[in-house]
Amino acid sequence: MRTSNAPASASASWGKTVSETLELREASQSEEEYSLYDHEKAVIQQAERMLTKLDEVAQGVRVLAQAYRDGFRETSRLVRISDRMQLDLHEANRTLTNQSQDLQQLNAALVKEIERREHLEQELRRIASVDELTGTYSRRHVLELGDHELRRRVRHEHDLAVLLMDLDHFKRVNDSLGHAAGDQLLRDFGALLRSGLRQGDIAGRFGGEEFLAILPETELEMARAIAERLCASVRAHRTEWKDQTLRVTVSVGVATLKDEESLERVIARADRALYQAKRSGRDRVEVMER
Repeated sequence: MRTSNAPASASASWGKTVSETLELREASQSEEEYSLYDHEKAVIQQAERMLTKLDEVAQGVRVLAQAYRDGFRETSRLVRISDRMQLDLHEANRTLTNQSQDLQQLNAALVKEIERREHLEQELRRIASVDELTGTYSRRHVLELGDHELRRRVRHEHDLAVLLMDLDHFKRVNDSLGHAAGDQLLRDFGALLRSGLRQGDIAGRFGGEEFLAILPETELEMARAIAERLCASVRAHRTEWKDQTLRVTVSVGVATLKDEESLERVIARADRALYQAKRSGRDRVEVMER
């Protein structure tokens, strides 16, 4: 009986040892399996974090790309605007250049027009102030100049003389030979009158064959001498008209300004002297002192 129980006990002990060994192996395998899972889980978590960061980076890249696209579109728009503005500026510059040329041409035309009008104004003034036939001043202008000399005489208190002249028997020439012959006599007398006066003296056609001369700074005797020389030159002059030789004489009335006398008053006195010269035989000089 003792012999049979020993193997059974050894068998039981061995079985227990095997069982414990198996349990330890299983526990060790269980622990090893658990440790491997945690590592993979950590790797996965790290990978997930990296993916998250990659997503953030990708999102940043997408935002940056969008910003770049927006910037590119804006830059393109600004470039197009700049190009359009450059074209507009070139067009405006070309327009301004054309306008400048047009303005220069217009300015040149205006300068010519101003010069033409000034010339025309001078010509009109000359026509209004000068008797075309005789080359002496018109009645209106000689009286205007006479008033000016009268005012100057009042300021400076110098003498002033007046000659009133009339061509003798002028109507006979017009009636017998026509007005063209009379015009030629008037032309010649105008030239003689202008050449016979001094610089500064004023001569004008007073009406018809009557002429007025105003002599500034001239006393009575000097005025008489000038009138006598004029009578002599007219007397000696001959006018050729067609196949005829014409001659004419002139009568002259002389007066000098007295005190505050008006120009009309001294002309009236010269007219009375002229009337006296006509009555006394013409071709002579008469003086009216008062």
